[in-house]
Amino acid sequence: MDIKDTLQKHPPTRDNLLLILHEIQRENPGNNITHSDIRQVAKYLNTTTASVYGVVRYYSIFSMNPRGKYIIRFCKSPVCMMVGAFNLLNVLEKELTIRVGETTSDMLFTLEPSECLGHCDKAPVMMLNDTVYYNLDEARLKNIINYLREKEHKKQTKS
Repeated sequence: MDIKDTLQKHPPTRDNLLLILHEIQRENPGNNITHSDIRQVAKYLNTTTASVYGVVRYYSIFSMNPRGKYIIRFCKSPVCMMVGAFNLLNVLEKELTIRVGETTSDMLFTLEPSECLGHCDKAPVMMLNDTVYYNLDEARLKNIINYLREKEHKKQTKS
């Protein structure tokens, strides 16, 4: 979908800014928001590019850097850390061969920190795109990653 199509789906009012930015990022193959996107959104909403940049920079869910198809937000809150998230984060970095804040070379996974995902009673927790995974352990974590890798591999071999 083209950015103009995305913009036209929403009335040009500032209260639609977050919704528009989420859609643009989701539709962008790099899973990010570009400088051009920001300029077009600002023009459409009749506001300054600085105000749109401010929103994009303020919310950690938005990124101007290209990211992987699967964005893993790993909770690093004290509760998650107390029940083993730190060890699981190390497992995840080894499994993906990247560090927090990086993207795999195949552009499949990006690993991002999250202050809290709001599910402390089910910690440790991670969010993979829009899906939250609870009560994680090493085996479950590896199964999720391997499942997604196999799924993508099958897609590539069919093409």
